[in-house]
Amino acid sequence: MRADREFGKLWLARVISTAGSAVSGVALPVLMYSLTGSAVHTAALAALTAAPYLVFGLLAGALVDRMHRRTVMVVTDLVSAGLLASVPVAASASALTPSHLLLVAGGVASVNVWFDAANFGAVPALVGCENLARANSAIWSASTAVHIAAPSAAGVLIAAIGAAGTMALDALSFAVSAVLVRMILRPLNPSREPRISLKADIREGLEFLWREPTVRLFTGLGIGQAIAGGAVSGLIVVYAFRVFDVPENDPRVGVLFSALAAGSFAAIVLMPAISDSCPPRRVTTIGLSAGVAVLGLLAGVQLWWLAVAGTALWGLTSTIVIVNGLTVRQLVTPDRLQGRVNLVGRMVTFGIGQPTGALAGGVLADALSVRAALVITALPLVFAALFGWSRVRP
Repeated sequence: MRADREFGKLWLARVISTAGSAVSGVALPVLMYSLTGSAVHTAALAALTAAPYLVFGLLAGALVDRMHRRTVMVVTDLVSAGLLASVPVAASASALTPSHLLLVAGGVASVNVWFDAANFGAVPALVGCENLARANSAIWSASTAVHIAAPSAAGVLIAAIGAAGTMALDALSFAVSAVLVRMILRPLNPSREPRISLKADIREGLEFLWREPTVRLFTGLGIGQAIAGGAVSGLIVVYAFRVFDVPENDPRVGVLFSALAAGSFAAIVLMPAISDSCPPRRVTTIGLSAGVAVLGLLAGVQLWWLAVAGTALWGLTSTIVIVNGLTVRQLVTPDRLQGRVNLVGRMVTFGIGQPTGALAGGVLADALSVRAALVITALPLVFAALFGWSRVRP
């Protein structure tokens, strides 16, 4: 993939915007917790990151399959840049509120639904099915490597210029990403077949996801993963503050995010070998089962370094499940249905599971404790693992 200059532009765009998002992924919840001191409000940010997939998934998938993917990706990047830039502007005017942060989080996530709809189809169109696994691995590995370094850097930046000022870097990263995507010369829509109606397009995507047994199975298993993942994402800052008494402006907050990314990076590096040696259903089921054990570790650990190690292990197991499911779905789905099927799959897992887990985790953390919240939100992961094993062929 290194010799493909057009893919390189897309790869660089994703890496740069991911770096900015990784920084704001630390700064945004720190800002919210500093304003409210509430686990529910902080977890609501994670819920809003995913909920738009439920709201817009069907419509975005069908419409984007009718549109020029490059244009959609450029416009959505620029809108995200504007939304994120509003945070430091409001903070400088002493007008920043929790509602503003929720609106920005929800707005960026909503725009990202449309970007994802285009990107899901753009990658296979750009590199071809024969290079899809390598392309996904290249994007995920580079993005995950950025996630390892960026959160720790975010902790330093927050201490130096404040969380709101740090958000400006994410706005800049989306603007740069828009420029790079616009520079891609190769078509991102290899075929544009005539459409009958928007309703028919949506129905076709739904029917494919439901009738195709492999896609249906992986989507179902992904729900359990998404619920547990939503809880971890929504509580990671609160986990550091409440369980280990980490101060709000302590750079150690970023260490947990870096550990999460390090585990994800390890998963990406290992995925090609895992895919070659193990059938996809077994890969996902083992990943789900290992995730249950990791959440048990996070819920019971008493030492900071074990919490960091457990977070890294969660990144490893969850990423294996996510990337394996995404690759299988892309390989099975025809190009003309890529946007719709992948958005619907993400809508069901990420759009329903992630907000459910994040909000449940926040409510349980405020009502009981962070540790209890992690244990309870792990139950859907247990059920998914058990169901997965029942579908693994001997």
